[in-house]
Amino acid sequence: MAKVKKYKIILSVLLVVLICLGVITVTGVFDINRIVKEREEKNNAELVTTYLDMFRSMTQENSPLLKTDVENVYYAMDTQGNVNFYRVEGGEFTQIEESGSFEVKAPCSGQELPAVIHYIDLPEKTIGYGLFTNTLYEGVFLYDYAFFKVTDMFPGFTEKSSLLMLLDVDKSRFYQDEKVFSEAFYLYPDHTCEHFLNENQRIVDINARMRTDYKMFTSDILNQTGNVLFFSSRYYTALADSNQLDILTSGGTGENVDNVQYIIDVASLHMWEDAGGVYYFGRTANGFVLRCFDGENHNEIKSFEGSLENDYLICGQYILNRASGEIYGVLSGETKQLDYGNFKKGFVPDLFSMSENGVYCVIRGSNNRNKPVLGMADFVADTMTDYEDDIFGYTASLHVQNDGTIVISTATGASASSYYQLIGIMGRTVDMYETAADEPFDGEAASE
Repeated sequence: MAKVKKYKIILSVLLVVLICLGVITVTGVFDINRIVKEREEKNNAELVTTYLDMFRSMTQENSPLLKTDVENVYYAMDTQGNVNFYRVEGGEFTQIEESGSFEVKAPCSGQELPAVIHYIDLPEKTIGYGLFTNTLYEGVFLYDYAFFKVTDMFPGFTEKSSLLMLLDVDKSRFYQDEKVFSEAFYLYPDHTCEHFLNENQRIVDINARMRTDYKMFTSDILNQTGNVLFFSSRYYTALADSNQLDILTSGGTGENVDNVQYIIDVASLHMWEDAGGVYYFGRTANGFVLRCFDGENHNEIKSFEGSLENDYLICGQYILNRASGEIYGVLSGETKQLDYGNFKKGFVPDLFSMSENGVYCVIRGSNNRNKPVLGMADFVADTMTDYEDDIFGYTASLHVQNDGTIVISTATGASASSYYQLIGIMGRTVDMYETAADEPFDGEAASE
């Protein structure tokens, strides 16, 4: 027994020694790394901050986060029609449990397009989405895709139905915030539906289905509170969608049979409305012009040179001149200026998000080294920050909210098999977050 105790004592002493050696070794490595890092920083004339200082990872999704009609609520839909809802507030990211789901069939070109609608009932409004593809559902011809959106009905039309259902049949817009809905329906409590506008004048296209430019709804139109305006090319080109657009107005209530041309020959699918009238783009010899129709006169507000499609980016009511960095607010009439001075040469943005209140702006682009760059502007603090990193080369969507919260979805690679969701708050770095659970973005942690 005495020998056993003696051996136990020796083993205990050895264990303590080994632990101490381990601690010393780890501590020694840590000290060396710290010394090397300090020397490198001292030798660099300019210390470079990275997006790691700004963003943190929340989760991986199979799809990018896209905006809903509620500012801080987002959805992610995969190609199987599964939908997740999220709310982002004050830098916090939480999933919203769906309120339910239901099946619906939308009559299009003599067929019924089926989908399952996943929805949430929020205090602000009802939000729902669904998907039809010919791989999910068999036996449907003429159509191979339709994105379904369910939202609150326009004011003045709620006696017939409280919900509006919209379809976008262009699959190239699946991962885009801005959809163009060519089909619109009253959605009834029993989940049956009826065309929202009279379609007596609608004709078929070269593909033997109803023309998609007969009526077109966008996010700008869904914000209306008066008689419903919509884009249409119904009076042009018999067998194909036309590049010539008009803005039409519904009949107000009832069957909407007296649709009339409200504004003729607009330059794009953009319009805004306030007490002064309806704002829209018209064409000019050297570019385009912003006009306001007050019900009687088409008043010129501001002229722009260049191509609306190639030289400008639009987010909400804000128009960004990609080359000059000038931002113009359609409804506010204010002009703001982005300073590209600190960016690498040749920077040109290709993604643009502006908070509704006009305080914050986020842009993504590339420079003359073909490196992806993310820029962030705070117009109240008068600051402009940029980060150059390859991760932003795969940015699928970016948004900035009124509180300065930035939400970015970036693919994990060129295959876009999954996405990292990055979140940050303008002007705050990771070490300024209040809770210990708030950690910087970490690729390995996010993939777990």
